[in-house]
Amino acid sequence: MKVLLVLTVLLGLPVFAHDDHGPKVNDGGKYGGVVAAAVIEGAAKKEVIYKAELVRSEDRTVRLYLFDKHMKLVDYSKFGKSISANVEVMKGGKAINSPFTLTLEGNHFKGIAPKPSKHPFNIDVMLSDGTNKLLIGFTNLD
Repeated sequence: MKVLLVLTVLLGLPVFAHDDHGPKVNDGGKYGGVVAAAVIEGAAKKEVIYKAELVRSEDRTVRLYLFDKHMKLVDYSKFGKSISANVEVMKGGKAINSPFTLTLEGNHFKGIAPKPSKHPFNIDVMLSDGTNKLLIGFTNLD
């Protein structure tokens, strides 16, 4: 019986695996969302370049706020008027992505996320600050 339990747990782990996008941040959100690190995409050493807060509404509206390392809003002009994002779910050990776009609106980016086909899910945001390609991973969302 114990062997069956151990095998079930070990075989189920890949379903919940997600690429580690960077160091954990412990900052609370300023707008009621979750905070994650923005890291240079593909860099061997993942260090915080910016911090981002993801705020989600019941109607699937997503707002993304970008901060410096000290949680002060940054100048958005270097990021362009729109950025790319994905809702990612794991099915059968495989990542299924549903892309969407976030458009600059004042002090945040805003868009409508596709409805995830299952929970938990991840939202990955890809953007550039003119110098670096950045990735922000919000994982294990429900």
